[in-house]
Amino acid sequence: MVASSLALHTDHMTGDARATTFVTGAAGFIGTELVKVLVAGGHRVFALAQSIEAAHRVRRAGAIPVIGDLLEPGQWQDDAATDWVFHLPPHPECGPCVTSRRAASIARARVLIDAHLLDAVAAGATRRIVYVADTSYYGGTGQRPITEDEPSRTSARRRCLTFALDRLDGYVAAGLPIVTAFPGWVYGNGSWFRQRVIDPVMAGRRVVQCGKTGPWVSPIHVEDCARALVYLAEHGRAGGRYFLVNSDPIRLHEFAGTFARLANRPLRVWQMPAAAARLVLGPVRIDDLQADAVFSNIRLRGIGFRFRYPTLEQGLQQVLGALHE
Repeated sequence: MVASSLALHTDHMTGDARATTFVTGAAGFIGTELVKVLVAGGHRVFALAQSIEAAHRVRRAGAIPVIGDLLEPGQWQDDAATDWVFHLPPHPECGPCVTSRRAASIARARVLIDAHLLDAVAAGATRRIVYVADTSYYGGTGQRPITEDEPSRTSARRRCLTFALDRLDGYVAAGLPIVTAFPGWVYGNGSWFRQRVIDPVMAGRRVVQCGKTGPWVSPIHVEDCARALVYLAEHGRAGGRYFLVNSDPIRLHEFAGTFARLANRPLRVWQMPAAAARLVLGPVRIDDLQADAVFSNIRLRGIGFRFRYPTLEQGLQQVLGALHE
């Protein structure tokens, strides 16, 4: 089950040879789609899997599973020495109450995870590392799109991530070819969108919403997100940050409303009171669901990336097509 270390991992590619790649978080929503995009492009993909179930999932997507845990050093670190490395760290589960101690614990774990991977490939011939962060690090933005150079605002999730991203700058300064990606609201036939929109709408159940319209957010289809990550490995500037989002922001509640309309299903909604939402979901999740988070993709488009699903409606038509298939 564990892939052996191969010399070709660190060989410089010549001619039309495809990059060998190593993907962490490959069994997740974005990671699985990324593996599919890489395999479709002819790349040999090694995917870190923490369990046998995850190994089966990444194998079905076309990757060679490598058993290991980012929190523990091991043989997987040798297998990480590929041409391209895509690091999709686990999303921090901050819980309903983020104490200073809890935030510090999450931050330490994230730094340890990053160090186990980045230190392992630092001395090799890896040509590009694409580090996948989270736009929630920037906090609430207001309704005006911000660029990657905007300073982050205080937020519960920022307390969990800021130390790791500060350390990442140190690796960049030391010469590691790291490109940092910040996806927005990633949707598709899976993960949160499947659980909170597709399943309840198709079954005639109520969709839970906070407030009347929801905040302004920047979406991106999961396939476009995966394609953009590969594009950054090819064209992104080392040390650069890139928002992965569509050009047009939407109201959060448009996800369910547009999907129900395209599916020709009635939309039934249960609006959770704000006080109850904060109590049940906690400050991190409530920030995500109530604060405007609007980001500019001008830097991504400036290096030539083009979206396959540039609007929410086009993306949701693909989701419906996949459901019908």
